[in-house]
Amino acid sequence: MRTVLLRTVLAVVTLAAPALTLVGAAPTATALDNSLGYAGVCTGADAATGTTMVVDFQTLNGNGGGAAPTITRCSPNPDGGDRTGVEALQDAGFALTGHPSYGLGFITRIENRPAAADTSPSGSYWSYWHANGTGTSWTYSNYGAGNRKVIPGGFEGWSFSAGSTSPAPGVTPLNPAADAGATRAALQVDDLDRTITLGSSTTLTWSTQNATSVLAQGVTPSGGGSWSGTKATSGTATITPTATGTFTYHLRATGAKGTTTTSATLTVVP
Repeated sequence: MRTVLLRTVLAVVTLAAPALTLVGAAPTATALDNSLGYAGVCTGADAATGTTMVVDFQTLNGNGGGAAPTITRCSPNPDGGDRTGVEALQDAGFALTGHPSYGLGFITRIENRPAAADTSPSGSYWSYWHANGTGTSWTYSNYGAGNRKVIPGGFEGWSFSAGSTSPAPGVTPLNPAADAGATRAALQVDDLDRTITLGSSTTLTWSTQNATSVLAQGVTPSGGGSWSGTKATSGTATITPTATGTFTYHLRATGAKGTTTTSATLTVVP
């Protein structure tokens, strides 16, 4: 199954390669110049639909050798659609550089840091964190930002990890306007690039908060494998598509404060 192979490659790049070796390669993408992002925690209407992005440079030097300040920016989501962690970073206006082999599936620079002048020990990387906005602690993400859906009203955190340490971002991920009882759901394909070859299998992972019932609502178009029926509030499912194409898997979660839906896409190539 391709998932295992890709995770292994990513782990080697993340933990074993020197950060400066990675960032010396040609950039694969940059920020969106006309973002709607603004400084600080999401407020107003954005408090429920946007996601607050935190970038903590930790031990990295910044401008002219001075300490780089931690950046907190709101990434609004006026359309209300699902977004990945990478898309939310771009919407907030951050400049990103991806690995030449994995693109933005493995982010090597944020706001052009680390720079060539920075000295970083072997094994340094940008660690990825998240929080739902109703508590005070961060959760280290087991999934890459390219295939993890952000939580509306929540927080996304990026913290520079030097060597064997992986500190959480130094900002409390609390949004006073976030509803602690709201029904939330996330669904993702467990492949770095969300692409597999026909005949292979992959895994869908889902999680919910404050949900009393969860339903897999099927896959569109047909040929994406079996995905239907009542599900536990969190779990995994093996998917084996029977055709090539791009497939969308739909999930619905219902709780005391309403119903929410989410989806994930998978591309199957010959």
